[in-house]
Amino acid sequence: MPAMELKDRLQNMSRKVETLRKRYVSLLSERREMARQIERQELEIAKLEKELEQLRIDNEFLRVAHSVPSNPDSVAKYKKQVAKMVRDIDRCIKQLNA
Repeated sequence: MPAMELKDRLQNMSRKVETLRKRYVSLLSERREMARQIERQELEIAKLEKELEQLRIDNEFLRVAHSVPSNPDSVAKYKKQVAKMVRDIDRCIKQLNA
């Protein structure tokens, strides 16, 4: 009888090991899929951040464009502001490309 009992225990343990192995493989697959999903979401976030920055720049440009008066002194002032915005845009582009 002890040999049968040992055999039953070994079979039981073997089933448990197989169940754990299957669960491990399943979790590993799930982990890989989650990593791919995180990567896709990070790319989407980066894309949306670029779009947001461009919209902010466009908004600032439109705000300045609608407030430009027609006298020469103000035109020179706004030219300086536009030049500053262009430098800021160039800086942002460099940061995005880095």
